[in-house]
Amino acid sequence: MKTKSLILASVIATVISAPTMAADWFIGGGVGAQENTYKGSYVPEIQNPIAGGPQTQSVKETESNAVYELRAGVYLNDNNRVYGTYSYNSDDFSKQQSFLMSYDYLVGLGDSNKLNWFIGATAGMNHISPDTSTLDSKNRFVWGGQTGIMYKINDNLSTEIGYRYLKQDYEENLGPEAVPYNGAVAGTETASLNDSQQLYLSVDYRF
Repeated sequence: MKTKSLILASVIATVISAPTMAADWFIGGGVGAQENTYKGSYVPEIQNPIAGGPQTQSVKETESNAVYELRAGVYLNDNNRVYGTYSYNSDDFSKQQSFLMSYDYLVGLGDSNKLNWFIGATAGMNHISPDTSTLDSKNRFVWGGQTGIMYKINDNLSTEIGYRYLKQDYEENLGPEAVPYNGAVAGTETASLNDSQQLYLSVDYRF
């Protein structure tokens, strides 16, 4: 918990310390692809002595589906921006709604300043709703970073392509009282969402 608090505090401190000059507000939206990495394990309550040792079954799955986002924020100056993002993603295992706060540092590429490379940090909350009745919906802390290229079309419109990595914090443990599935004996199960990766294209309107 201490690490999570430090990450969130670092993002907020970076935003606050960024120099404020002529601020330009913006709103926008985007679409892309999100890849989620799930992990799980199953340990039967009744062990088979013939098999020898604990019969733990482990699984790791990756799911890729579309991600949609809406965002709003402010350019503090030519090199600093801060924004909030709402995103929605659904795959075969769960539905996710994320509320993120991000900071980016922009580096102009060329004299025209129309093309910018950006890199930054993100922290926020993710509401995950598993597509199974045995797991509960949860709000979990997420954190990570993003980078990409932003192109300024004119004074009001810009577009960008970006990559974001989010470290997830979702894990569920089901004890031996869990209902057996597919004919298996009762046992202890764990299910977790390890991380998510997003590749997105967005368009923003600056005013």
